[in-house]
Amino acid sequence: MIIKEGYYSDDGTEIDPTTVPIPSLCTTCRKMNDATEKVPCMITRMDQMQDVKNGELFLCFAYEPNNPAIDKKKALQEMDKYWTEQNKKYLVLKK
Repeated sequence: MIIKEGYYSDDGTEIDPTTVPIPSLCTTCRKMNDATEKVPCMITRMDQMQDVKNGELFLCFAYEPNNPAIDKKKALQEMDKYWTEQNKKYLVLKK
């Protein structure tokens, strides 16, 4: 059995990493150029690729600003608020 390296969707379709959008949040993240974060970052972007294409907010709770002027706490709060609003119907069902 030969295992081919690369990135694949849940249905097994190979994904060309050059077609995965890089959200603006990523460009301000210190992990963007960290080789040890390449795979986790790509998986996070791939997981939300269609959402981003549909105009949804990109969410990454592992975000680490590369500029001290960026308010990390505020950025994460905005993501959390957005996520909560988008998932309100599921959160209500769990109670």
